Amino acid sequence: MPCYPTPVRRCDALSNARAELWVKNDGLSHPRYGGSKVRKAGPLIAQALERGARRVLSFGAVGSHHLLTLTLFARAAGLESAGVVFSQPHTEHAVETLRVSLGLGFEPCVAKHPTLIPWALARALRRGDYVIAPGGSNAIGTRACAAAIDELAEQVAEGALPIPDVIVVPLGSGGTCAGLAAGVVRRNWPSRVLGVQVVSGPGPRWLARWLARGALREAGLTARMAALDTCLSFDTTQVGRAYGAATVAGEHATAVARKECDLELDPTYTGKAFASVLELLASATPLRASRDAGPARILYWHTLNARSLEPELRTAPSETALPPSLRRLFTGRGARAAPPFDADYGRRD
Repeated sequence: MPCYPTPVRRCDALSNARAELWVKNDGLSHPRYGGSKVRKAGPLIAQALERGARRVLSFGAVGSHHLLTLTLFARAAGLESAGVVFSQPHTEHAVETLRVSLGLGFEPCVAKHPTLIPWALARALRRGDYVIAPGGSNAIGTRACAAAIDELAEQVAEGALPIPDVIVVPLGSGGTCAGLAAGVVRRNWPSRVLGVQVVSGPGPRWLARWLARGALREAGLTARMAALDTCLSFDTTQVGRAYGAATVAGEHATAVARKECDLELDPTYTGKAFASVLELLASATPLRASRDAGPARILYWHTLNARSLEPELRTAPSETALPPSLRRLFTGRGARAAPPFDADYGRRD
């Protein structure tokens, strides 16, 4: 069962006179495998069961956290789990994620190139499948992430942390970022949600805005739609060479987070998001949303699993035992993300 609320704490080592750093650790959202994907997986699997599905089918990079989380929840509910997978750079973290997924019974269907995903989907699809959007980023997943702001509001009311001025979260498929923004607008908080883009091009930003608007519309808050323009912003400077490719800033952020905040990051999502956090902490740009005095309050929303994979790896296939078709998906170069958006690096908007 999920472990909510996930803990929040102040990172004293990185806080200073002008900015406090707080951490919301969704990595501890489940006793076996945590992360922000857990918030989406529960209601998505519940919907699959309600519709009489026998298997869930989704999409992701070959070392996808989303596909592993779905497999864990699907198997616990008596469902099978499959996914169309595409390439990403080779890292120990990504390989271990795939190994655990396979050990739990995940069925991969390889797309040799992102443009071949529709054909791979047609090949994989079978009767009784419940198809889930990449990253779980559909209306259900977004709504679950919006509810996370209600959880955060309870922690604020209990005095665990102040209302943040800025909430920093990775932006990939868009659902987590969109849900948090919709939740902030629904709460009428002055906070800004900063999505740190890890996939190039305008697509992730468009999708995040579209999902956030949908969540507000579903909540009957169409009159608050304009507030998203103030609430939701993006950092496009951290993408680097390509999806999944490590950056110098991300590697530095990983070392800092480990030393000063006791957090383990990954090169694809959280390393890049935390690099943006470090820039905010060092920036001269005013961050306070509505207060005239006091330090700015930056909340880093940690989305990566924080549980050890060692118990699961004991029964998982070794890297050398992986099928050649899967091993070939791990590249030494930056793999392009799906969908293959046009490059749009180097600016924050």
